[in-house]
Amino acid sequence: MSKKLLYALFFPLLLTACKKEIDFDYHEAEPIVVVEGRVTNEGTEVLLTRTRQVEDSVRGQGLSGAAVVVTDAAGTHHPLSFDPATATYRSPLVGTPGQTYTLSIDFEGRHYEGTSTMPQAAPIVSAQFLWQPVLQERLLVYEVWAHDPEPDERGYYYYRLDRRSPHPHFRGKPQRDAYRWNAFDDRGNPPGLVYRDVMCMSEKMAEEDEEDNWKRILYEGDTITFQLWTVDRPTCQYFQSLAAGQSGGANPVSNMQGGCLGYFTAASITRADTLIFSYDLVSDAPSSTIPKATRNNQ
Repeated sequence: MSKKLLYALFFPLLLTACKKEIDFDYHEAEPIVVVEGRVTNEGTEVLLTRTRQVEDSVRGQGLSGAAVVVTDAAGTHHPLSFDPATATYRSPLVGTPGQTYTLSIDFEGRHYEGTSTMPQAAPIVSAQFLWQPVLQERLLVYEVWAHDPEPDERGYYYYRLDRRSPHPHFRGKPQRDAYRWNAFDDRGNPPGLVYRDVMCMSEKMAEEDEEDNWKRILYEGDTITFQLWTVDRPTCQYFQSLAAGQSGGANPVSNMQGGCLGYFTAASITRADTLIFSYDLVSDAPSSTIPKATRNNQ
């Protein structure tokens, strides 16, 4: 399926929204522990929270009091210490590609465990904002290209595009969630390359600047950061099911055992250069979709 066809399919979803009040009779359930754990080339971190009721809008706080340990392939145990400043458990342990790690958590009489193998990193070659023509509009996309670390094997990835905005719309409002994120595999990518076009907003949406779309609109002066994780298949499936289940409230597929939700991953992270967003930086999409730097190496 071509990129232009994908834009044509998803573009209307970006522009339209239906509003209708529907009353649901939600059944309350006992809170469940949620684990978000990772060993990466940047260190080791685990966040413990609990699920909350559907109508509870208060963000969950990190839970202290757990015994959290990561064990490497050699059998060495690496205890994590609770950091009150971030409400997470941390360790200076840096992951090594090809190694398998096990996360063990003992909390309130329950034992939770997960295992993950760390893939090679995918070095980012280029990252830029482009205007893509779609129907009678222009869509702003953030196009990222990276080298596939294992071109003969199926690769799995998670990306996260964050922005911090000084715009008056957000004054006094925390911006802690990712602007855009998702997971994917490398099927359909050119040989030896990984690409992702992150759909941001339409030009019309930015011009109209309606309050309902403030979270979707990028403004002059926004700080933009992007990270690409190379992950194993269970981690990719977790994030894909998390994205798919958000609209319906379904729980994602977890790779953790013991009755908790969440995930544990050993991942290699690469980052694009941080930039300050400006419309002057946005170019029209070129006729060739592959950057010169990567075309010359094929």
